[in-house]
Amino acid sequence: MDKNIRGYRKPQRVGDNLKTIGMDTTDDKNNGSGSVKEAVAERNAIFAAAMARKDAAGVAECYTEDGEFMAGGSPSFEGRAAIQKAIAGFIGQGFTKYEVLSTTIYGDEGIIGVQAEYNLSQGDGSQLDNGKTIQLWKQEAGAWKIFRDCFNSNLPES
Repeated sequence: MDKNIRGYRKPQRVGDNLKTIGMDTTDDKNNGSGSVKEAVAERNAIFAAAMARKDAAGVAECYTEDGEFMAGGSPSFEGRAAIQKAIAGFIGQGFTKYEVLSTTIYGDEGIIGVQAEYNLSQGDGSQLDNGKTIQLWKQEAGAWKIFRDCFNSNLPES
């Protein structure tokens, strides 16, 4: 991106202490839960628990109302209701175990970017997918939620 474009800001890698980019780690913007990295980890745990329960609505609640889910091989699913239907399709195929393997967070107090690796498998632990994701998160009703989600598999096409 051209650094001379109005509004361009160099992306910043965010560690556990967001004060390095001007964010207070205990203010209302973080829902009183500490750092944004902790808030993302908590939301990912909610996501994983909902997958394990086969609760597509619970997973969809991890996305903002205007969220977008961009799975490979299909058009984007826009809005929480469409995301819920897409997640129900994944669950219907046996994908019920979601595990975040690593997370790197970039951003500021408005929107953060999350780069992660994941495993997605059936309840019995048989691995069905391993991949990576880039997500944008923003606050909705005082909680950090997924706003945009784009992911792809590390596994070769069969």
